[in-house]
Amino acid sequence: MQQHRSLLFILVIQAAVIVGLLAGIIQFADGGQLMGAIKYGGVAFAGAMGLGISTVTWLKPS
Repeated sequence: MQQHRSLLFILVIQAAVIVGLLAGIIQFADGGQLMGAIKYGGVAFAGAMGLGISTVTWLKPS
């Protein structure tokens, strides 16, 4: 069961990284500045991590 939780956690991290990268790339490609794109990517990463961890915790109670 511990391996299953580890895999879910890794999946959430990978999804959050992808969301953060896409948000940063889209912001920069839309004519934004580099620092703004980094901020948007970081906020998107943090939001996706929070939502992902919350969802996994809610769906898989201990």
